Amino acid sequence: MSLAIFMRHGQADNNVNRILVGRHLESHLTEQGRLQVRETAQLLKNMSISKIYSSPVTRALETTHIVGEELGLDYEIDDRLYEIDLGKLAGTNYDEILNKYGNLFLSFYMGDDSVLTDHGVEPFISVKSRIKDLLDQIMARYSNHNVLLVTHLDPIKAAISYILDLKPESLFKWHMRNAALTILKQEFRMWSISAVNFMGAKRYIND
Repeated sequence: MSLAIFMRHGQADNNVNRILVGRHLESHLTEQGRLQVRETAQLLKNMSISKIYSSPVTRALETTHIVGEELGLDYEIDDRLYEIDLGKLAGTNYDEILNKYGNLFLSFYMGDDSVLTDHGVEPFISVKSRIKDLLDQIMARYSNHNVLLVTHLDPIKAAISYILDLKPESLFKWHMRNAALTILKQEFRMWSISAVNFMGAKRYIND
C-alpha cells in the first residue's frame, strides 16, 4: 500500500494576474503562495513522505524547496511533472484568449482544436501519457512508500482523468487549488482517489 500525493504549486504571480506562462516563462510564488505552501507542509508531516519529485518550473521548485525544508527531505526533478507547453500562447492573458478564440481550455481536454495545434500547445493526451508513465514507475518502485509529486494544474487533472476516465466537460470543471493535495492510493496494483483539493480547513471557506 502506498500513496502518490500530487501537490499543486502555491499561488504564483501568473495566477494573480491571469497570465498563461506555461513551462518556460518565469513566475514566482507570491507571499500568499508561500504561506499556502507552509500550511500544506504541516499536513504533509503526518503522511510519512519517503520521496519528493518536482516539476522543473520555477514556481514548482520554490514550492518544493519550502516543503523539503519543512519535511527535512531532499527532492529530485522529474520532467514528467512539467507544466504543459503552451507554445505561442505563453505570455497571453487568460481572458483575452477566451474573448479571441472562445473556450480553448475545454477544447484542450477534448483534444480536437486546430487553434491549439497551430499555436504549438502540448495535447492533453500527451500530459496523460507522461503522468501514467510516472504513476506506473511509482507503483513498481515505491510499493510501500508515500511519494510527493509537486506539479501543476493539468498534470494533476491528467492523473484524475487517468483513474476516473472523465468526460472533457467534467474534467474542465475541476479546479485544483494552489498548494492543495490530490491523494492517490495504490492497493492491489490499482490506483484510487482518496482526496482532491485537500488543504487547511480555513482555505475551504476563504479561497
